Amino acid sequence: MLVSFKPIGIVHVNFSDYEIRACWSEGVEGVIEVYKEYAEGLNGIEGFSHLMVIAYLNRVSDEQRKVLKVKPKRLKILGFGEDELPEVGVFCTDSPHRPNPIALTITELIGREDRFLKVKHLDLFDKTPVLDIKPYTPSRIIQQIKLPEWYQKIIEKARIKHPQVRDF
Repeated sequence: MLVSFKPIGIVHVNFSDYEIRACWSEGVEGVIEVYKEYAEGLNGIEGFSHLMVIAYLNRVSDEQRKVLKVKPKRLKILGFGEDELPEVGVFCTDSPHRPNPIALTITELIGREDRFLKVKHLDLFDKTPVLDIKPYTPSRIIQQIKLPEWYQKIIEKARIKHPQVRDF
């Protein structure tokens, strides 16, 4: 079965890919442009503080889509060596290298001007196609979650090196 999607918009940021990767814990400010034919779908969005953005990671190559095991390399920014990173299944990480390179990110809505949404805490590159936008609502909040031991150990090590780290 083949599944295809038509983007409803595109991401605009004034940061390089490197800068976006480097500030992954806070993200960056940017604009989500919703294409004209979908602008009516934004009616009423202004009252939400946060949005979930589903995007297509268009820079992932065919070879990278074959990856099923990865090391969470974003932790190298925090000073972790390659040998300190566990190798885990791609579905246990946020790695863009995956069979279906789709991203889900939660952004804070700063404002709306017509079909342009100004957001912060964005971790998507410039010109990333947006597939959908959904409001982040109280019914989606999960208070108690369980994390695997390997993940907890990495967070503990990261906090020792960088106390401001909440998660990766």
